[in-house]
Amino acid sequence: MKSRIKSKILDNFVMKLVSVLIAFVLWLVVMNVSDSMITVKIKGIPVQQKNGAALEELDKVYDVAKGDTVDIVVKGRRSIVEGLDVDDFIATADLSTMSITNTVQITVTSKNGGIRDEISITCVDNVMRLNLEEKISLQYSVKVKTIGNAKSGYAVCGYQTSPNIITIEGPKSAVEKVTEVDVKVDVNNASSAIDLEGAIVLYDAYGDEINNDKISVSQETVKVHVDIYPTKEVPVEVDIKGTPREGYTMSEVLYQPQTVNIAGEPSDLEDIEKIVVNDVYISGMDSDLETAVTLKDYLPDNVYLENAGEEVVITVGIEKLVSKVIVLTAEDISVLQKTSNKDYYLELSDDFVVVITGLDSTVEEITIDKLNPKIFSKDMSIGTHNDVQIDLTEIDGITYEIKGTAKLTISAK
Repeated sequence: MKSRIKSKILDNFVMKLVSVLIAFVLWLVVMNVSDSMITVKIKGIPVQQKNGAALEELDKVYDVAKGDTVDIVVKGRRSIVEGLDVDDFIATADLSTMSITNTVQITVTSKNGGIRDEISITCVDNVMRLNLEEKISLQYSVKVKTIGNAKSGYAVCGYQTSPNIITIEGPKSAVEKVTEVDVKVDVNNASSAIDLEGAIVLYDAYGDEINNDKISVSQETVKVHVDIYPTKEVPVEVDIKGTPREGYTMSEVLYQPQTVNIAGEPSDLEDIEKIVVNDVYISGMDSDLETAVTLKDYLPDNVYLENAGEEVVITVGIEKLVSKVIVLTAEDISVLQKTSNKDYYLELSDDFVVVITGLDSTVEEITIDKLNPKIFSKDMSIGTHNDVQIDLTEIDGITYEIKGTAKLTISAK
């Protein structure tokens, strides 16, 4: 029995062995074809920065100029490499090893330790380049900006912030771009003092908001107390002081606004009927004056303007005086208050004239009819009256000088 089994095993043994060897070779070929070595490129792996505190200890701040992501080439068997992507790798840059050229080597490893020996990783560019800059800190006062409007008849009159100064720290070029630090608070429909809290917002010189994660502020929010008082409308008056240069006169005074709203406690507003600007001087001037004054300067400390910082813009016209000579005859002068039993005879000297002085536009329009020269004779007795007074109609902005003499003779009929 044993001999038969042995005979069957040994029968065609060589052929059987060859078959096994061929099958094994075929298996190796199939495995090598289906799971061959391949190369895959993976792009955009984020680079994690380590030991950044080493630079901060030098009072330096940094920014990544190049190398915040890295591309790699991975080589390995298809069954391992084909399914790999960005999330399977970790890239790091140790900033404490930065060279004198401000560069740091990037290293990339597989997150799966089981395949690290099965693949090779090559970085396309394994260098991170940094921009280093001096770190500074500056202090800024906090400005309050309101959202909305107080209730009709009320006004926002002041603010107090806590704190009122904050410190901004970061790269010199970034911190120095900050020109204003604001906090916004909503006062819509408010009619009494309110306490709020708002977030700090940074602005540059163009009024654009600054968002820079390299900048840190000492206070993210501040508390704001807002004073709100009732308002009252009052007129504005301008009282010009002084006299222009000789030969010139003030022609007009224009100003805006002519009314403003003031705010405060009702008891403080009660006695204020107007705001008088009385310190604008034109002494010795020979040309127009344009100026602006802050109305707050003319109010008590406990009274406010609804529009804080509001100014009145004043224009004072100053023009050169001109003169015109009008020659009068006796026929041009009316003798008034005559009685029927007397005769009246008016005689003027040969050089009798009226010199009119004023603004060119006004003087040009003056005529004898507008002057309406006249003599009042009611209290004059019979006889000759030398140097009688000639009365002329008063015209705003015009002065008269009468040259020559007038003689009125009154006789009985």
